[in-house]
Amino acid sequence: MGKRLLQTRHSHGAAILVAAAIILCGTTAAQRTEDTRTLVVVGAAVVQGSNIAAAREAAIANGLMQAVSLATVEIASPEVFAEHFKKLSERLLDRPDEYIQDFKVLSEATFAKNHRVIVQATVAGTKIRETLAGAGLLLEKAAAGAARVALTVEGTGSLGNFVKFRKSIGGLAGIEGIQVQEMRPNETTLMVGYKGSAQDLAAALMLQPYDSFTVTIVETGDNSLRVALVAR
Repeated sequence: MGKRLLQTRHSHGAAILVAAAIILCGTTAAQRTEDTRTLVVVGAAVVQGSNIAAAREAAIANGLMQAVSLATVEIASPEVFAEHFKKLSERLLDRPDEYIQDFKVLSEATFAKNHRVIVQATVAGTKIRETLAGAGLLLEKAAAGAARVALTVEGTGSLGNFVKFRKSIGGLAGIEGIQVQEMRPNETTLMVGYKGSAQDLAAALMLQPYDSFTVTIVETGDNSLRVALVAR
């Protein structure tokens, strides 16, 4: 195994497959330690002419991009990944080699004009977290003077409304970071770094304009806030 510098911007027509994250000890989840995630992914690339070697390198690059994508979605949440896809593509997916500790090709085959590889990759979760935090997309630690408010949002089954709500929070004065803490059917808990109390945050949210839903304050505590998104 060895870290390899890969050119993902010019992948010679790599065909992206949906990657499968497979745990190596027998279940269908990613193996992880505190700082790393080991994933098994599938990468693919089109064979140009008879150049199998170039297609193999492009397929590996494609697979490593899939591994970084999966790890990022798991750390940040699917909503954050989708909402900030362009920014995350530039910072993470365009240079996956910076977030891959090591990898090895488990199997490979050529089908017609496509070369496919199964890659086992160890992803540096800590580096991804640092990048997300630096972009203001992950709350690792409350900044000086900021409180950590557990914001539980009911009605997140309407993904469009939740994305708008999440975006509006990020634009509030005093917000130092937002991290998804827990996701359940129709309910999501966010850990919000905020320079103010939970009551102050509730008041700020009530002042935000929303065209497709209203925000109802359900409950407030010392460091917690529960709201409901109600479709108009």
